[in-house]
Amino acid sequence: MTIAPARAAVEVDALFDVGAVAVVGASPGKHYSASVLRNLVHHGVPAEHVYAVNPRYSDVDGLRCYPDLAALPERPSLVVSVVGGKLVDGVLDQVIAVGVRAMLVIADGYSEQGAEGSARQLALARKAAAAGVALLGPNSLGYAAPARGIGAWVGGTLPDLTAGNVALAFQSSGMLNLVMNQVSERRIGISGAISVGNEAVLDVADFVRHYASDVDTAVIGTVLESTTRPSELAAALLAASAAGKVLVVLSIGKSERGMLNAASHAGRMATGSAVWDALYRQVGAVVVDDLSDFLDTIALAGGIPVGTDVTGLALATISGGDCGMLSDMADALGLELAPVTPATQAELDDALSRDGILPNPLDVRNTRTSAPEVFRRSLTALAADENVAVVGLRMNLAPAPAPWHEQMYATLAALVRDAGAECVFMSRVHETSDPAWYELFHRLGTPFLTSYGGALGAFRHLQQRPSVAGEAGFPAVPAAPEPVAVGTVLDWTGTTQWLRKWDLPYVGSALAESTVDAVARADELGYPVVLKGVVSGLAHKSEHQLVELGIATPPDAAAAADRLLAKARVLGDGAAIEVQAMVGGGAEFFLGMHRDPILGPIVSFGLGGIFLEILHDVVYALPPVTEDQVLALLHELKGWALLAGARGQQPRDVAALATLVSRFSEAVAADDVTAVDLNPVMVFPAGGGVLAVDAYVERKGVDVAVQH
Repeated sequence: MTIAPARAAVEVDALFDVGAVAVVGASPGKHYSASVLRNLVHHGVPAEHVYAVNPRYSDVDGLRCYPDLAALPERPSLVVSVVGGKLVDGVLDQVIAVGVRAMLVIADGYSEQGAEGSARQLALARKAAAAGVALLGPNSLGYAAPARGIGAWVGGTLPDLTAGNVALAFQSSGMLNLVMNQVSERRIGISGAISVGNEAVLDVADFVRHYASDVDTAVIGTVLESTTRPSELAAALLAASAAGKVLVVLSIGKSERGMLNAASHAGRMATGSAVWDALYRQVGAVVVDDLSDFLDTIALAGGIPVGTDVTGLALATISGGDCGMLSDMADALGLELAPVTPATQAELDDALSRDGILPNPLDVRNTRTSAPEVFRRSLTALAADENVAVVGLRMNLAPAPAPWHEQMYATLAALVRDAGAECVFMSRVHETSDPAWYELFHRLGTPFLTSYGGALGAFRHLQQRPSVAGEAGFPAVPAAPEPVAVGTVLDWTGTTQWLRKWDLPYVGSALAESTVDAVARADELGYPVVLKGVVSGLAHKSEHQLVELGIATPPDAAAAADRLLAKARVLGDGAAIEVQAMVGGGAEFFLGMHRDPILGPIVSFGLGGIFLEILHDVVYALPPVTEDQVLALLHELKGWALLAGARGQQPRDVAALATLVSRFSEAVAADDVTAVDLNPVMVFPAGGGVLAVDAYVERKGVDVAVQH
């Protein structure tokens, strides 16, 4: 695993403050060389300030070629290295010697090729960072920033890009190549697009933080596999959310097969999707499913003004069947459609000559051509409703827009905006890819989403975008990935002391070393009691038939203790009996913690029984989390209705449960535990509180032989 060096002296903006550019290793007929020379000139760097550098040639692709950087007539502000990996270190020496501040390294053969490659990458990174060189790569295809005249891209011909408010930072160069072609075709304006490669010096976190403070950027879209600086990444994402940027994340490589691919592709350690999703939720990011979802979401987020209330969504079409389909799709997605006021309902009924018309989605029928005033009146009423902030509108499309189409769409956009709403145009399916349509909608300043599914999905993402406003604390994410240490299981005394230290409620209990002791402890606690066999390091007692419930008398306690001690002695060392007060009437809940190799301590919780074992109904969070955050997560559980009091059951004490989970999260974030399991936790009816009745704690640095 390559650990990136400190970046304190590296200025990310050096990559974007470009005057002259030198391409070291430029060669006639070579793909990377030809691509970057052509792209630099085509996208804004004057040809007289683009220099080919290679001692083997006098000219390359019509440009005079120089033997080294020192021979150039001016000092470049950016060096693009297209030499092989063995020569990169020498190019960096030249960069440092002449005082160049930014360098793009294309070569592969670094951390993606094992320990030897990782060592080369670390040495390169340390040298660049020590000299304050903003190094992008290695194993990068480059970057572009249309408003700043930069197209340092080696992956073929860079398409014409529209300057705009969406920044892209990808760990997958191939995906970025595709997405740049798509944003070019769809005229989605971008402020920058960066392929971070192996992230030797500059990584995704640096670019997210850079764009978080960029006044021209409203949306930051990123494709992420993993990170070598989890704490910095989390902080950068949170800073972007706090600055009002919309974060759109396509998280890849989190399945078991995907994690293996991430390791082989770029030498990155990876971890599971549920854990990453927990991080993204807590920093306010939108997580999308695939590249189509990604493109629709950035198109919508970048095409409407920052702060638009997308919960005030109204849909209108020229087909009644479409309205039924849109209604079904919205319900299935959990998409909120704005309720119109009674005044708007009356206006629509009157305009369309029907009582009780469905106002949202609204079927305007063929009135645009058959009754233009009816069409104008009904669409204006919908857009002017006080609950409506955005109108998604589907009208006629053709293979290419005719002049009458252009006039119609311009009139519609103006009508909706004059009524006080934002206008978004939609297609039912991807009916056309003619560039003239995208050019038209770009000129009108309205997003165009090419399918109902994509449009409604993008609206749902923005509606359900997590909020970080007013949240306390910051996830306890480590500075760098590290192997998870194997903790030592605390004995019963150590476990109960740990629970008391952090004020985590635990059932009344006592430890007994013998049958006689067990009966005495049961007498003290009062019957009925629960007896549990205790074995060193054994976590799941019930699986080994080490739990006996409802012990009602001293003879029963003695017999149960004999049975449990006999089983426990067979299973391991330190056999003993835990005697507990018998509690009932609570819903079973579980609360756990484990350490992830990248993101550190992870809290998981949910209802027990079939919800855990069969439905896998679990939510995750990076500690510490507030009680409000816990309550929001509880609502995501499939079993939430049972906690809330479904089917005549008593509502459970979710306030006490939220307090417990929050307090637990603070404990595992602050302590050196490696794993904790409170299972079950009994959640009693409202006002009755919560109580853990079994606990397992692993902790670093415990040297003594222990039991549990």
